Amino acid sequence: MKKTIIFIFVLALIIGGFTALSHYSNKVYYNEEDVTGNLAGNLYNGGLYCEVDGTIYFSNPADDGALYSMAPDCTDVKKLSTDKVASINADEHYIYYSRRNYAKESSTISIFNFENTGIYRYTKKNGKLKQLFGGANGVSCLYGNTIYYQHYDEQTAIQLYGVGIDREHEGKISTDGGIPASIYGGILYYAADDKDHYLHALNLNTKEDQVIFYDNCFMPVAMPGGIYYIASSDNYAIYRIGYDGGDPVKLVDEFCFTFNITEDEKFLFYQIDGGDDNRLVCLDLTTGISRTIMDGNFKQINVTSQFVFFTDFSGLYTYAYQRDTGIVNRFEPPVLKMK
Repeated sequence: MKKTIIFIFVLALIIGGFTALSHYSNKVYYNEEDVTGNLAGNLYNGGLYCEVDGTIYFSNPADDGALYSMAPDCTDVKKLSTDKVASINADEHYIYYSRRNYAKESSTISIFNFENTGIYRYTKKNGKLKQLFGGANGVSCLYGNTIYYQHYDEQTAIQLYGVGIDREHEGKISTDGGIPASIYGGILYYAADDKDHYLHALNLNTKEDQVIFYDNCFMPVAMPGGIYYIASSDNYAIYRIGYDGGDPVKLVDEFCFTFNITEDEKFLFYQIDGGDDNRLVCLDLTTGISRTIMDGNFKQINVTSQFVFFTDFSGLYTYAYQRDTGIVNRFEPPVLKMK
């Protein structure tokens, strides 16, 4: 009888331990309400680089877009996943990304194969992967504890959806397919896609959507100093306006294909396109002085604390511009095996 009691007691301890371990391993760590997963300018440019807490998470161009990490000075490179990734977001505990395995160089599989697409949460501590959404999607952005993303299916095309980082509360936010890259103060600022190209402000709590600027806007980036955007109605010049839609200021009077801006709003990087003098330029917003970084056609401008990464238009070469020295080099990170 005594042995039976001891056995039951030990068994209860084991079961309790496994239950506690399971609960701990499945615990979700939540963010403050205003946490943002990446810079809006990065997300517009593919979301291929994301710097959080002294680590850059990136889509390695030398390894078919696999998920890697490195230090801010591009050292200490590590491979995290074989998934081809885009729309990288991160917080203290997790990395979030859109899987793009259908776009791998060796892939012949459709975007609608759920094994090759979707939005995933990667746990930094142990590498555990959880699917948050399994379908085709476009740009995605972490704000607070929700991933806002472009949901796509053959019946409704592109619409705005949201899903919690715990995979709860998935649902439609708006029927408009505007890019959910720029969220500031609980408001999504976007250029409408299906009804106009005006600048909209969508309150993510109340779902109230209002037009704040009646112009053809592209890539609106909301920052403390105002909203930056490309004006397609003015030969694709870059402007900044106030949050009430007033006081527009032209910053770049050139035909711009894409742009990005540093987190401190000191430097604006943009690609001049459409002529014989195409080039990537840096504008110092404090002094108003601009200088050419590199002549040619470039895309996917992503900024971090020390570097600006960009790709030539063919997609063959990626470059790293060191912000403090002004030196440009080819970015050729190592190709590593999974540990």
